[in-house]
Amino acid sequence: MALLQNIVVGTATKLLAMTSQRTIATSKLPLPEVRNVLLVSSAKGGVGKSTVAVNIALALKNQLQTEPVGLLDVDVYGPSIPKMMGLEGLQPEVDSKKRILPLISYGVKCMSMGLLVDQKSAVVWRGLMVMSAVQQLLRQVSWGPLHTLVV
Repeated sequence: MALLQNIVVGTATKLLAMTSQRTIATSKLPLPEVRNVLLVSSAKGGVGKSTVAVNIALALKNQLQTEPVGLLDVDVYGPSIPKMMGLEGLQPEVDSKKRILPLISYGVKCMSMGLLVDQKSAVVWRGLMVMSAVQQLLRQVSWGPLHTLVV
């Protein structure tokens, strides 16, 4: 059962909620411990995707109370989630399995490229490097069981 299914905000921004179907074996999913992935996307920059993602994650955490919620910032060029969630200047730790531990703010597990690179240096990456970084953020972060991961 999906929390959200296809909500169109304005004309350009879509929120897509994808839930794993019970017929699919969870071991085949890229994030087996994550029950729902909610993607906030738009073809246009500067329309408030990060603001919407933060507000959805906080609202979900408020509603679900005991259920864990995650927030992943995949904006490689201008990550703003660390600032919005009060995590600026903090760096995540790495566990014994060399997996990155997400930082927790307002009860939400958070990860962003902004937590991993020096904010004063420009990130000049192209296509495949960006995709590789996003995949690493998805797979090398020790999210643990999550009800919803907002991306």
